Amino acid sequence: MTTTITTPRTATTSRGWRQIAGLAGVLAVALWFTMGLTILDGPGITDSAADARAWYEAHGTEVALFTWAMPFIFGGLLLLFASGLRSLLAPADADSGGMWARFSFAGAVSQAGAGFIGLAFWGVLAQDEVLAVVSDETLKTLTAFDSIIFFTIMAWPSAVFVVGASVVILQSGVLPKWIGWLGSVVALAGVVGALWILSGDPDGFLGAVLGTVGFLGNLVWILAVSVSMIRSTPPTARSASGNAIAS
Repeated sequence: MTTTITTPRTATTSRGWRQIAGLAGVLAVALWFTMGLTILDGPGITDSAADARAWYEAHGTEVALFTWAMPFIFGGLLLLFASGLRSLLAPADADSGGMWARFSFAGAVSQAGAGFIGLAFWGVLAQDEVLAVVSDETLKTLTAFDSIIFFTIMAWPSAVFVVGASVVILQSGVLPKWIGWLGSVVALAGVVGALWILSGDPDGFLGAVLGTVGFLGNLVWILAVSVSMIRSTPPTARSASGNAIAS
């Protein structure tokens, strides 16, 4: 008498979905990092209008490409990853009724929304026709607006995204717990780093050090979660009836 161990179709499907979401996360990080290198020295809130104008004139094509591609990364790949992560976390989040998993996904959606707003203003400044007519005061204001969006406001939805998932990971062990601890540290660094807005100096310790740790740490966290989702294995079950093949 031999018995075949079978994997339920739902488990196989869930694993395939998680792997697709994990691959989306890896691709999102790779594209974000690669494209980010091309605009690493972009103007910030402390730059003069003349310096900002010169930079936009020299990097208009890169900014326009970044603005065009990032909705795909934010709205497509990142949300696909977040959706797959939610499907992994929700069954392990029974104690809260799935609240933390939904909390995490809401953070990802909010992060994408904030990114869209910031990108829209950035894309406007990449246009030669705009640079030809915009005043120095307006240019500096819009540049500062982007700095606030990307380096202050986005720290909060990013923290919600990471913390919500990290709580479930730490409580359930659905992913390696070091990923949960990493997420907690990353989220804290990002939110505290965003306090640079109180001094108005993004180049100080808070913005330049903690803010950078929070930003880069967020990418590392997404990559770690993505790889774990890709490598995850589905549960197996021994069928008690028609799925078992006996001979």
